[in-house]
Amino acid sequence: MGGPKRVLRRVAGFVAGFLLLCLVVGTIYEALGRQRDQERLPRIGQAVDIGGRTLNIYCSGAGTPAVIFDAGAGSPGYSWAGIQPQIARFTRACWYDRAGEGWSEAGPFPRTSAAIARDLHELLVRARVPAPYVLAGHSFGGLTARVYAGRYPTEVAGLVLIEAAHEDEPLRAPPMFVGPKPPRWLWRPLHLLFMGAARVGIIRLITPNAPLPTDPAQRTRDQIVEALRHRPLFIATTNSSGLVAPDSYAEARAAGGLGDRPLIVLTRGQPFGHDPDPSIERELSTYFRVWVHELQAQLARLSTRGRQIIVENSGHGIPEEAPSEVAAAIRSVVEAVRAPSTRTPPR
Repeated sequence: MGGPKRVLRRVAGFVAGFLLLCLVVGTIYEALGRQRDQERLPRIGQAVDIGGRTLNIYCSGAGTPAVIFDAGAGSPGYSWAGIQPQIARFTRACWYDRAGEGWSEAGPFPRTSAAIARDLHELLVRARVPAPYVLAGHSFGGLTARVYAGRYPTEVAGLVLIEAAHEDEPLRAPPMFVGPKPPRWLWRPLHLLFMGAARVGIIRLITPNAPLPTDPAQRTRDQIVEALRHRPLFIATTNSSGLVAPDSYAEARAAGGLGDRPLIVLTRGQPFGHDPDPSIERELSTYFRVWVHELQAQLARLSTRGRQIIVENSGHGIPEEAPSEVAAAIRSVVEAVRAPSTRTPPR
């Protein structure tokens, strides 16, 4: 009678031991992988302690107001490296990595826009980047810029929202744009699953490194960005932030308007693409009009000094596709801040 039970206990013990061994080996594998990551792609920027963990920031130029870049979802701060030098010619310009992205350490759950804004506030204080700021947010970064302006209104002098996310997207976009969201009770378990997979090497095991020239002088910005995107912690954090996107939308809505602070909204001029299915093509065309003339136009009306500019030759990736338009918009807002009597941002 006891024989089968003893066998079952032994099998269970063997499985438990094997799983423990896998966890230990995976953790060591991931630790070694992170060390190789640091050697392969050394930090660009400065690690700043914000209270038990560090965030990465890189600033150049001098002057006020300082311009703070906030990247879109799935992009590290370094994605602004092409535009930053243009802005640094006339004022201080800083990009940073959100927690768990780029060269920044992970942050606590949930990674909503409010949590990111609090991190950014602490980072700017500890990095000694004095207010006021002009916030330039692309896509998801636009939500964070608005939330930051709502929480720290005396610190924000102006904004440039670049194809910024809008809180009504889940309601107005066609199904192909809005993927299914897990129920709220699953958010934290899925977050733990993502972070655990990163910690024990599972994500690294199934995600190959992005190609990167050995000689740093031969590396392009896009190659560095892709290498950072392939890091396991980055992948886990991006997925975790996506889980709580409904809360980020709600936080942006609650942030309210921007008063009379200078604001420029840059909007894509190119359609969402084409589809051979006529019904899908109609949906894409209809939503493009909604996006450009309703949702993005609403963002421009957040300020009495807001203005929308449609970038005819660009899609969603305006910072990469039309960097000169972004630089011009930022300069316009900076000049409007420096001359507060101006009632509208100059072109």
